[in-house]
Amino acid sequence: MIYDFNLYNEQLSSKYYDVCICGAGAAGITLAKTLAEKGKKVALLEGGGKEYSQQSQDCYKGKNIGMTYYLDSFRLRYLGGTTNHWAGRCRPFVEKDFSTKVINGLPGWPIKFEEMDRYLARAKIILGLPVEDTFNPISGTVPIVSDSFVPDESIVSKEPVRFGKKYADLLSQSPNIDLFINANTTEIKLMGDLETVEKVVIKTFAGKKDSISANKYILCMGAIENARILLSSNKQIKEGVGNKTDMVGRCFMEHFNVDMGSFFANPDKWKDTLRMEYFTQPNYSHANKLGMANVTFYVTTKLKAYGRTREIKKIFNRLSCKLNLDEKLQFIYKHDCLGEGKVSSLCEQFPYKKSRVTLSKDRDELGVQRVILDWRMSEDDERSIRHIVVEIAKEFAKNDLGRVKLASYILDDSSIPSSIHSHQMGTTRMASRAENGVVDTNCRVFDTTNLYIAGSSVFSTGGGGNPTMPIIQLALRLGEHL
Repeated sequence: MIYDFNLYNEQLSSKYYDVCICGAGAAGITLAKTLAEKGKKVALLEGGGKEYSQQSQDCYKGKNIGMTYYLDSFRLRYLGGTTNHWAGRCRPFVEKDFSTKVINGLPGWPIKFEEMDRYLARAKIILGLPVEDTFNPISGTVPIVSDSFVPDESIVSKEPVRFGKKYADLLSQSPNIDLFINANTTEIKLMGDLETVEKVVIKTFAGKKDSISANKYILCMGAIENARILLSSNKQIKEGVGNKTDMVGRCFMEHFNVDMGSFFANPDKWKDTLRMEYFTQPNYSHANKLGMANVTFYVTTKLKAYGRTREIKKIFNRLSCKLNLDEKLQFIYKHDCLGEGKVSSLCEQFPYKKSRVTLSKDRDELGVQRVILDWRMSEDDERSIRHIVVEIAKEFAKNDLGRVKLASYILDDSSIPSSIHSHQMGTTRMASRAENGVVDTNCRVFDTTNLYIAGSSVFSTGGGGNPTMPIIQLALRLGEHL
């Protein structure tokens, strides 16, 4: 059943569930579906409503003190979560993502690749994809002879799954799921042992307050919000729940979207396409301690500018490109040049303790402390990006696809600027020991008996693809465990 907590007249604190899931996005709905099918009675809590509201979205506002980031723009806070504007690109992890390695003093995944891969077929079904092999290079990508790169294999759904809409009938008709919208999780309450969750407190913006009790609890609110609720539940334990080793909020990861430069295309190789995508050879990345990365070559065919000043921006684009000043003026206004080949990327970020989420003294409308984000790029990240960019430029030339003109900051010691892919990961990372993470191999929060976390916040490393499919795979794995 679906209930609006604003209008709900019963006392929730008098009810008891097998599992309480906080967050109704991709991970939360997948878990609710999986557990309900196994006969578990599930309370599914969504802070937003069935549709977008600015009041709910404003809870994501916070302070950014690191690299440029927009906290309240890249996640959506209503039923279905960020799947409501997900573009539909899917790519699973590769086996080398799970190879033993230590980066920035931190180990990688404590589970084997097979423990993720066994859920791939089921994840495809949930995401509306055919079970047979669906991961292929995009049309037009020319195969290359290279030990370091291969054509990138992924799939973009023609109709990306909006979880709130696709599973609306299931959520409203399942006898084992009680979905409460406008039910904002604001605090985790522990029993006297300070290890067992007793209940979670929920509130509405109108001031209504109650709590929900269950045998087990799962946080599925996104990488930043999962860390936030653990840190802000600090009345019983000063440092917050699950944070005895000061790892909650650390190792915030994104995928770096680095503008690598421009290129001149060989027309014989580019006559049938405007876009080619390549991926780092996993063995090559592993041997050279590089992140996994997608590198995309595309030709600009249309000037894109938005807002009231779009026509002025277009004039600025043309003048900047004509005078060959586009790279120098990117800091004023990000733009491309017509007919020019551009090189962009999706580069893995290594886990790095100094890249982290903490809390400010400011509070949102519900009384929860707001976030401070300090997103940082480590020296290993910079080394990895430079190595990948130079190598793909060499391979591009060797395969006679054209010639690459690298951005100046790739070749000197300047800081590498990066924009955002909106892939938040890693703040409650999985590890075999609490010194290196927040959850164990079964996604249970260390030092708790019944609190679990799902979603990309548990990623030990980020890999080189969009996180949605691995999120589903891990949610299915956790559902089976529970």
